[in-house]
Amino acid sequence: MAETINGTCHLMCPQKERWMREREGLLHQFEIDEKTKHLKKPKADPNKIIKSYSRSAAGQVMTDPSSLRPGPVLLSTIKYLFTKIVTRTDVDWIHVYDFTFDRLRSIRQDLVIQRIGTTMSIQILEPIVRFHTYASQRLCERNINEFNSKINDHHLLECMTQLLVLYDTLNREGRLEIHEKIEAITLIDNRVEMETLYILLNIGNLSGLNRALILPKKLRNSEEIKLATKISIAWYLKNYVRVFRLIEKLRPIFVCAVMCNLKSLRRNVLQIMSSGYNSKNLTFPGLKLQELLLYKDIEKLKKDCEIFNLQFINENVLFQKTSFNNEVLLANSEMYYTPQKLHKFLPNILLGSS
Repeated sequence: MAETINGTCHLMCPQKERWMREREGLLHQFEIDEKTKHLKKPKADPNKIIKSYSRSAAGQVMTDPSSLRPGPVLLSTIKYLFTKIVTRTDVDWIHVYDFTFDRLRSIRQDLVIQRIGTTMSIQILEPIVRFHTYASQRLCERNINEFNSKINDHHLLECMTQLLVLYDTLNREGRLEIHEKIEAITLIDNRVEMETLYILLNIGNLSGLNRALILPKKLRNSEEIKLATKISIAWYLKNYVRVFRLIEKLRPIFVCAVMCNLKSLRRNVLQIMSSGYNSKNLTFPGLKLQELLLYKDIEKLKKDCEIFNLQFINENVLFQKTSFNNEVLLANSEMYYTPQKLHKFLPNILLGSS
């Protein structure tokens, strides 16, 4: 068994890194001491600067305890990010995302290097999962040059997979570590929330549904997991109208999760309707379709019809099976909530209370 390393850095950023980044001019605008921002090389505010992610390289020591933050410090750093950074309105949120993404990645790096215990690891990973889920919805309409959803989804999947392994470990061991000094980020039942997110993120993939059906009875009986399972089963049975109806019953963080599948869901519905409502002359009411598929703007529906080669006539859709463009695999992205409404959910949605 590899030797456990216990970090001794009780700041959000080790002093060595702070001095180096001040010297090299590598401070982020969120980390600068306001009193020195006019200088050519401003100084860092020790209460704002956060350790950045760095790849391991030749000659670089990643296991120096003085550069590693113990679990409670990692938790407090996450809380700082979610209360002081992600809530900012003075800059474009894409810059907030980029900064937070990097700093959370550094937190995960410290977590892995130290082989932090199961319970503490769970408490650290849960809010990170929420962040990537939230960001997938908040930034879904941004240009790929600004926000790469595939990279975000990759990190979300990594965190979620690691989290589920930790949950299963606790199940097998039948115990729960107790950390009296942890400044925990809590929810009434965080695991129910995370298992629900996994089901909704994996709609259309049987792995999510299979896991839902073999969860311990206490979890399966929770209202949130039951609702998510109903949505997943409805999707599997191609009862998409029921899927959309049930989505409207979800709380915000779960809506963010299920919306990751929105492009695939809408595409499947439009393809099926191209066969079921196939006609040379009769059209389907666009406003009704907008309501069924949760489009916020009928112009968004029109754009999807265009990419799938469906005729949009006087705000109505002419479905023709032979015209449907099967080579296009996804519809366009669309936010369920407005950016303003999504922002109001912060920081509660990330800290687990909304």
